[in-house]
Amino acid sequence: MSTDIAIDIDRALDSALNDAGEALQLRQRALGDADLRAALRGLVDGPPATAAECAPEDAARRAAAHFILGHDKDVPAYARQAATHRSLYVAGLSALYLSSLVEAEELLARCIEIEPRDEQARLALAALQAILGRGDDAKTTLGENTRQTDRPQVLYVLGTIAECEGEYAEAHKRYQEALALDPDHVDSLFRMAYQHDLSGDDDAAIALYERARRTKPTRVNVLVNLGVLYEDRGDYRKAVDAYRSVLDVYPNHPRARRFVRDAESSQSMVLDEDTERNEDRRNQLLVTPISDFELSVRSRNCLAKMSIRTLGDLIQRTEAELLSYKNFGETSLQEIKDILDAKNLRLGMRRDEVLSAAEEMPTLPEIPNDSERSEALATPVADLDLSVRSSKCMTGLGLNTLGDIVQHSEQELLRMKNFGITSLQEIKTKIAKHGLNLRKQ
Repeated sequence: MSTDIAIDIDRALDSALNDAGEALQLRQRALGDADLRAALRGLVDGPPATAAECAPEDAARRAAAHFILGHDKDVPAYARQAATHRSLYVAGLSALYLSSLVEAEELLARCIEIEPRDEQARLALAALQAILGRGDDAKTTLGENTRQTDRPQVLYVLGTIAECEGEYAEAHKRYQEALALDPDHVDSLFRMAYQHDLSGDDDAAIALYERARRTKPTRVNVLVNLGVLYEDRGDYRKAVDAYRSVLDVYPNHPRARRFVRDAESSQSMVLDEDTERNEDRRNQLLVTPISDFELSVRSRNCLAKMSIRTLGDLIQRTEAELLSYKNFGETSLQEIKDILDAKNLRLGMRRDEVLSAAEEMPTLPEIPNDSERSEALATPVADLDLSVRSSKCMTGLGLNTLGDIVQHSEQELLRMKNFGITSLQEIKTKIAKHGLNLRKQ
């Protein structure tokens, strides 16, 4: 490593330890600066091997270096060894990025004990206390900062306190005010997204989580919550992408590792089920007897003499083959083509083309008889294999069987707390498989 780079790294680390904003900017820069990353890795990979072996000054530099590199799990040990208020604050941010809230609170509280005038740490701790449900502690920690409503971070903290006290409209207003001052204020984006997430407005939540995701380095909780929402709506590809984005930075992150396995398994299962279902529909389509269709006597007799008894037999023939048969003319050909067209088929089709046609054919649920309907109405909601969100909504609403569900209309369900459009569509799809529908308004 050259002397110039060593001097630049020294200055960078000093700046990171003296200004959290500078630390975040360096963290952003390190994503695209290979020289910076190499120089920082040279520092953190060198001796001594553990934080406990470092002198306090060296431990502080390493805490900052790990933070800039995004090695959040390694920061706290070096920060505790350094025991300076700035290194502890940086470690608190790292713990927040990993959603380790209890550890973050302990680190930030120690930071303020050492330096009570550290306003950045004070604001971060106040927000964390509110999120943990301790609004009075948050107000005490915030102190006189409550009047500084021209600062996005203060507005964000006020939003978390309002949210803690159940004033969700006030919280939403505060987050919007923070975003008006700083459109990329990731904390406000996350809390607004989380509010929509809890209320069942998945589309709004996803849009906000995606905005927060564009702020680099992306927070783990943003990616995990986004993955869960995509998984709930059955978009397993996007869910896997979100979880893998966590693992790109934190390869051993336990929740992300578990979630990505589940999402990949679900993705494979859905693909296998779709393939099997479409194969069944294709086979059912191909064995449909020609006698099921209203053909003219001439056409029916011609097909019978050609040993064409099913749709599968028919589509293997070409127009030229049919027209070459005695008494089979253009009128009969058009009659056949009209029937096939109604089934999304045509003469001369290949097997894989039939499979695609089967996929596009709508599936209509069978209408149950009275006995079957009674059995369907008694089916427990637990048997529907609902997403976690929809299942919790059903339990919270006291809906235990399909009979309980179908007593309600779409409008009635949507008026219920935490029940959104995504859950409604899932419920409608599930009960339709039992030949049931929601009550008409």
